[in-house]
Amino acid sequence: MSVVEESPSHPPPGLRGLVSLLGLQGPLVGLAALSSTVAAALGLVPFFVVARMATAIYAEPPKLDEVRTLALVAVGALVLRYLFVAGATMAAHIAAFRILHALRLRIARKLGAVPLSFFSRRSTGSLKTTLMDDVNQIESFVAHNFPDAVAAMVVPLATAVALLWEDWRMALASIAVAPLAVGAMALAMRDVGKAHARWNEIQQRMNASLLEYFRGIKVIKTFGLSAARFGDLSRSIEEGLAWMEGFMRTNGRGYGAFGALIGSSLVVLVPLGGWLYVRGGLSLESLVLFLVLGPQLLMSLMRLMFAWGNVERVTAGNERIHDILLAPDLEDVAGTESPRHDGISFREVDFRYDSAGKDVLHRVTFDAPAGKVTALVGPSGAGKSTLVKLVPRLWEAHGGTVELGGVDVRKLPLDTLLSRVSMVFQDVFLFHGSVRDNLRLGRAEATDAELEAACRAARAHDFILGLPQGYDTMLGERGARLSGGEKQRLSIARALLKAAPVLLLDEATAFADPENEARIQEALSELCEGRTVVVVAHRLSTIATADHIVVLDGGRVQDQGPHEVLLSRCALYQRLWASHSDARDWSLGGAEAEAPRGVEVAS
Repeated sequence: MSVVEESPSHPPPGLRGLVSLLGLQGPLVGLAALSSTVAAALGLVPFFVVARMATAIYAEPPKLDEVRTLALVAVGALVLRYLFVAGATMAAHIAAFRILHALRLRIARKLGAVPLSFFSRRSTGSLKTTLMDDVNQIESFVAHNFPDAVAAMVVPLATAVALLWEDWRMALASIAVAPLAVGAMALAMRDVGKAHARWNEIQQRMNASLLEYFRGIKVIKTFGLSAARFGDLSRSIEEGLAWMEGFMRTNGRGYGAFGALIGSSLVVLVPLGGWLYVRGGLSLESLVLFLVLGPQLLMSLMRLMFAWGNVERVTAGNERIHDILLAPDLEDVAGTESPRHDGISFREVDFRYDSAGKDVLHRVTFDAPAGKVTALVGPSGAGKSTLVKLVPRLWEAHGGTVELGGVDVRKLPLDTLLSRVSMVFQDVFLFHGSVRDNLRLGRAEATDAELEAACRAARAHDFILGLPQGYDTMLGERGARLSGGEKQRLSIARALLKAAPVLLLDEATAFADPENEARIQEALSELCEGRTVVVVAHRLSTIATADHIVVLDGGRVQDQGPHEVLLSRCALYQRLWASHSDARDWSLGGAEAEAPRGVEVAS
């Protein structure tokens, strides 16, 4: 069975969740724990050997043959110990990385299945902390903490039984300081859960601030700022330092006292053991055995306590992972129902980004006829881009229906819906990979000839050939080697290659310079031919010839119709067109230039 198939659909939270994760690789985890326990037990053999050697050396005459035999036993035990340690390490790490593989695949699939509203409620920093730090902590727990914790429980218990059998008085003396050590640890670990929760909040803020710092590095450098002066990042780093200082002030003394007490059992063992030996109540072999082995009981307790501290931290991280995996998926329907045509209809559509927020769309109703171009215009914040994203269900309407071909998009199988829709975003995202790989995202089986034809139609073929390796050129993060216009033409080529009958354009020329805009408009003309198109307009001149124009303001439809009709009757459209015309005629740098309305030119 593959590790993917073994992954639980909903790993439970808390300690039970960690046990469930361990169960994914039960045989390997059990082998690691058993090997670790045997290795720890073998590590105690030399202590028993040393005690026996003391008797053999001080015998009259000394039993040197027995000493040599005991030395060989100690060496053999150490060799076996290292073999079992290697086996435990190998089994634990294989189990850990198989669990991580299954868990990360599960999380990746979940993030692909949830609606965009899931991401609107979570910061990038918190998701990064969960996906990287919390998952990595599980690897550390499975590979290290769990096998060590099992050995730290089993071996001291067996050793304690053996020492009690040897001499109950010295056995009790070996653990005499244990209550004080446990009390010190309890003092050190008070409110540690709250402290870890606060540390996680700081880590989330720091991660979010770092990502923002990297994304805005050009602006930061332009304004002469540095990491130390970049407000939120600087504050989160300072908060992290303050947390660590406060934690050590509050808990450091307890940890220090615990460590000191754990190593102080000889303070009790030496005088008691010497007194019993002198009185004849304890043999030399038993005295040496307790002096070398007694302190190991409490050292195992130290390992166990630290392992438990890690368990608390890993449990908290597993609960955050659990929250992601339990997030509701975007609902899909079974069946083979398909749209009856390619027209799009909005019927009394309401939408809000947050269930507790206010509506940003109010009873929006209009049709985008099949095979026609429908443009959405309006001031910033009117709801244009939001409407477009409701069609492929990137967002879900809270009221009314969005229909494709007369069928509510929520009643169409997702595969069917997405296969019929292509979208060109305003902000193009290109993945790290070759040009060819980025183009084939929507149609992996496309041939090289089809790929080239799409790029020619998108006016992208020529600049691609000018790249170092042509279509095999690797693009940097976010397509950093390409200009904005080149990225946009690649995005259009990607949509052309998918050949979906419905096309959604979200201000595809918003950031293009005049030269690139002309090329992009030519490419869009090719892309729109014969398709149902809904376009969010940035420059009104580009949609004046649209078959249908919908004017939006404040999330409501103000008017709709062709360009000439709207110019004659819609006051908002008239203002938008006048502003567009003024901006097109305006020039910068001279008093003689005609300024747009509301803009004064200094003389």
